[in-house]
Amino acid sequence: MKIAMLQIQVQEDVKDNLNQVQSLAIQSHKEGADILVLPEMWNCPYINEQIKKSVSFYDLCKELLQTLSDKLKCMIVGGTIAHKIEDKIYNECLIFDHGKLIASYAKTHLFEVHTKKDYQEKDVFTPGDHLQTFDTRWGKMGVLICYDIRFPEVARLLAIKGTRIIFCPAAFNKSVTLQHWTPLFQIRAMENQVFMVGVNPAHYQYDTFESYGHSIITDPFGKICYQMDENEPYSITDIDLERIDSIRQRMPFWKIRRNDLYTLMEVNENERNSNQRTNRF
Repeated sequence: MKIAMLQIQVQEDVKDNLNQVQSLAIQSHKEGADILVLPEMWNCPYINEQIKKSVSFYDLCKELLQTLSDKLKCMIVGGTIAHKIEDKIYNECLIFDHGKLIASYAKTHLFEVHTKKDYQEKDVFTPGDHLQTFDTRWGKMGVLICYDIRFPEVARLLAIKGTRIIFCPAAFNKSVTLQHWTPLFQIRAMENQVFMVGVNPAHYQYDTFESYGHSIITDPFGKICYQMDENEPYSITDIDLERIDSIRQRMPFWKIRRNDLYTLMEVNENERNSNQRTNRF
């Protein structure tokens, strides 16, 4: 299976971003990519004011992803775009296969930091209310978004559900990319014995935000299959899913887990206030 990571160099003009997606998608598909993966908020700079403006382009961006998936006959993990539902804005990932929308997921853990300048994603986004897996011809897969990867419970829950690959569109800033990006993907892959795919925008700076690229694929042993630099526009990596079974046979974590001493389970949907469930298609 060949996975293309598309490191969009995000611009303020949404049309420039749309053109980049189209160009990189077509080029990577020509080179044999089966799955195309985009970064978080690829259609606008990661600044709250720009995010709020970008909701007006939701339909246009969704249509482009669907059209490309249909035309290229491939699967697209569509990074994220801002989706306004009634009075709430969600940071949403749309996943298409051969033009069909097979899953959608809204970021469940919203970034918050208190340094010289405080920042909270909840000032613009509403958190999603469910985890997301989806079936493909290669097996079950799952999706996280950026800050979600900080919480080991969600990656483990996706793995418990049988996922083989976990995609994570992201927009890590430069300072955090340099410190935490790579080890987080290695650890989540290693502890769950799955492939992890993390895609950041290429390096760009806008106001107080600076992205730093370095999109990455890690295998179920925590080994880096491929890591891009900060400016590389796209890459294609061929992965072998049989490596998952090989690693799990070699190190049988799942057999040794002490379910008699501890357990982890997703809260039943019926027990949640899910009137605004964001998985709508």
